[in-house]
Amino acid sequence: MRKKADWQNIFIEFIEENRFKKFKWGKWDCCLFADACIKAMTGESVIPATLKWNNKETAQEAIVNYGKTLNGALTKACKAKKIKQIKPIYVTTGDLVLFKEESELVGISDGFNILAPSDNGLSVKPHSLIQKVWRVNG
Repeated sequence: MRKKADWQNIFIEFIEENRFKKFKWGKWDCCLFADACIKAMTGESVIPATLKWNNKETAQEAIVNYGKTLNGALTKACKAKKIKQIKPIYVTTGDLVLFKEESELVGISDGFNILAPSDNGLSVKPHSLIQKVWRVNG
């Protein structure tokens, strides 16, 4: 999996086009947002095509069946796509992140913060919440 030559411009356009899109399980949740961003930058999805969900319960079921936890599922999906894990201190724009608030969540770094969908559009969270980071082309 490799980023397109103009991935930085694609990233900016993707964020601009989706910044007001509101969270909805199975349509625009943290996993689907991050996957769509990576797909825009690379042309490939990280989430296996066989994984589907449409609400919180089916999302949790998909995670448990695929990787036991969100951390496990994300690690497994990244390994399958040969996306390398890096140390959180090296996080930069376009990196896939696992972060923790009340629970584990997935986001994309904009180089300064974590971006993830919320009920009000994209939310901005501090990098201090990061638990793991993966870099396409890393």
